Amino acid sequence: MSRSLALLFCVALATLVVTAPAMAGVTLEGDTCQKVFDNPRAEHINCRTGFRLDAATRGKLESSTFGFLTDLTCAADLTATRSSVIARVHAGGDVALPQQEVRCRLYSGSEPVNVRFHLAPMVRIDKKSRRAVDARLGVRDVTGIPEPLATAVAQFLNSEPTLRNSLIAAANQIIPNLPGR
Repeated sequence: MSRSLALLFCVALATLVVTAPAMAGVTLEGDTCQKVFDNPRAEHINCRTGFRLDAATRGKLESSTFGFLTDLTCAADLTATRSSVIARVHAGGDVALPQQEVRCRLYSGSEPVNVRFHLAPMVRIDKKSRRAVDARLGVRDVTGIPEPLATAVAQFLNSEPTLRNSLIAAANQIIPNLPGR
């Protein structure tokens, strides 16, 4: 559950399925959030997590950028208040998670480029079934690369179905394990 919650914030990245160390589209790396999420008394979430694209998703990134970008790794320091996130989930509807800054390295061949963006995931939870039915990563404000490449990267991450489906799957793994109201 802890890696999925970290992913729910980050993958965004979504990053990003579930209690497994690797999920479709990405592999978590550098995760220090497990300890925080495993502690039900930890009200303040303040930890670091990251991800690396798997081979298939790297291929999609390369294809969608006409071969210019070949890889992407990201990390984020996650901050939130556990009770606030849980209250939003229990309320159902569109659950907007707190915006986080994500730092990435984009690779063009072997040359890394440092990029930053904001990630503000939204998960739509059906009020009757209490299941996630849709999600958006909410990647915006990409800096560190010129336009129109910044827009292309944001569009890729926001529209990539594997990442979006991973976010939905992660939410559906987390929701049944959340404490009651």
